[in-house]
Amino acid sequence: MRLLNGSILCSAAFAALLIAGPNTSPWEKAFNQWTDKDAQQIMTDSPWAKQMPMPAAARPGIAILEPGANGAPPPSAQMGNPANTTAGTNMTVAGNPGSAGPAEPTGLHNLPTTQTPSAVTPDVPAPQVHPPVTIIWASATPVRLAVLKLSSHGNTLTEGEIERVRKPRENYVIAVIGLAPPDRDTDLQQLASKASLGIRGKTSEAAASCTYRKIGNADVYFFRFPRTALPITLDDRQIEFKAVFGQAEIRHRFDVKGMQYEGQLAL
Repeated sequence: MRLLNGSILCSAAFAALLIAGPNTSPWEKAFNQWTDKDAQQIMTDSPWAKQMPMPAAARPGIAILEPGANGAPPPSAQMGNPANTTAGTNMTVAGNPGSAGPAEPTGLHNLPTTQTPSAVTPDVPAPQVHPPVTIIWASATPVRLAVLKLSSHGNTLTEGEIERVRKPRENYVIAVIGLAPPDRDTDLQQLASKASLGIRGKTSEAAASCTYRKIGNADVYFFRFPRTALPITLDDRQIEFKAVFGQAEIRHRFDVKGMQYEGQLAL
């Protein structure tokens, strides 16, 4: 009897493996089979979500401080745009802002008569690692289900909670995570006007609105596009999202064919 039960269990497991496949993507499985790892993958590496390096123009500036030779305040500069030079009168006169630079206090540039190579290996600091920017098609059903799964913290979800998440939304919503939070001068509506969804052969649509939320430790910008203004079908192949944050441009192309969930286009 034990052998029979074991054979039945092995057969059932093998059948399940054949149905699901050895490398089944999370969005190809039933929602009640998702793990937290599955939900996290949908939020970071799926047809609806991708991570990309932080654009150089969006990285914080690096301040360089150098003590002056005549006791004046040290100059400050942005990487590649020094506030002080090393030639002419700036060697002995304080820069604006800054100091005299590395000249001698007397103003004379005395070079040594002999040169001795240094035996000390200079410390080379490791480059600063910036977290990636994540772009998520947040209005898609699998993404909203993934958020529900992760926010449940392992608790059993009710049918009502799942059905509310599955209801279609009026807007396409694109979330951008990883950029700096807005400051006093940030105009979210202006950010919306510089964000767009585009399909080859069709007119691009600007976002109708942009909102910002602090979710945990993440800074999240939400861009909303009315569905009626830009109908999307499987024939469209690719959709490009673009947004401009100051001097940085965020751009990502979504593969429409891959954005299917339970046999339907999920946007």
